[in-house]
Amino acid sequence: MKKTNFKKLVSVTLAIAMAASLTACLGSGTAETTAAAADSSNDTEAVESTYTGKSYKLKMSSTVGEQSNAVVVAKAFADGVKAKTGGAVEISVYASDQLSGGDMAKGVENIQNGAIDCAFEPVDVMANLDKTLLTLSLPWTFDSYADAAAALQGEGGAYITKALDAKGIHTVGFIHNGFRQLTNSKRAVATPEDIKNLKLRVPGGDVFMNFFKALGCDPVAMSFSELFTALQQGTVDGQENGFDLITTNKFYEVQKYITEWNYSYGAFALVFNKATWDGFDDELKTILLEEAEEACALGNKNVEDSEADKIEICKTAGCEITELTAEQIEAFKAVPEVQAYYTQMKELYGEEACKAFGIE
Repeated sequence: MKKTNFKKLVSVTLAIAMAASLTACLGSGTAETTAAAADSSNDTEAVESTYTGKSYKLKMSSTVGEQSNAVVVAKAFADGVKAKTGGAVEISVYASDQLSGGDMAKGVENIQNGAIDCAFEPVDVMANLDKTLLTLSLPWTFDSYADAAAALQGEGGAYITKALDAKGIHTVGFIHNGFRQLTNSKRAVATPEDIKNLKLRVPGGDVFMNFFKALGCDPVAMSFSELFTALQQGTVDGQENGFDLITTNKFYEVQKYITEWNYSYGAFALVFNKATWDGFDDELKTILLEEAEEACALGNKNVEDSEADKIEICKTAGCEITELTAEQIEAFKAVPEVQAYYTQMKELYGEEACKAFGIE
């Protein structure tokens, strides 16, 4: 039996997505680049399936847009599962919370109640079900992607899996959502004084709301699907997300200033409704876990390898990027209100959660 050429499948999909993203920013050579990427898919190695289980048609959701890494990898995961099962298991991927009317919280609820079978969803969004999951996002917990990946492959990932299982959602893998950066339309931010009074969209949750309040900002919780319009119309001054979402959602078109400070790490979890997962036989579970492992490894690699290119896209679009030094970041940490915030968050999320993510 031939093995699924999953890396080639993901590479082709990512090439097409990157071509579209670069076109939006640079406006050159798109049709030929996209056509070349699409033509290369003809070289994808055929897969001979020996799957003997039941047939399924599953719905898969993500809160982010079509060109975002999570959706690109979700589609590659779906293609890999379809190939491995000889077409018996088909997963349709829906971006931007289409199945939930653009409502992030409703999307999580629909995974929980089985209206959506599976999803690539941010862990901080699924913290609506268990606030202690926001421990993952505490500012400056991880120094690198390697540190974050190790936590998610170890005690941190086990903690998230256990917490979501208790809420009717089963986790099969994680990918980077990236380190979160700050963007705004008002001014460059390099010091705690610079950030004061900015009205910023955050995804919700005490870990984000209270952090920016401690810095003297006006944080506003808002669904991701509403964010570009809110930035464009000046409803909010700025937002905080990784470079993948900044570029694929074209925030650089309406945000002049970017502060690169890696202040918070985010992850997407690849999850299934638990009752749906429990209904699969062992053969299908094995296939899904194998494809999830490959998808997540390649999803992580894409975030890590493409970040420099995405920064360059923002610069080419005219953004002013301020990269904070370790000393400048320490100035933000040293703000008395931020120190009090850390104490409050550790008490709120508890010793077990903090220990799982290596927070003392």
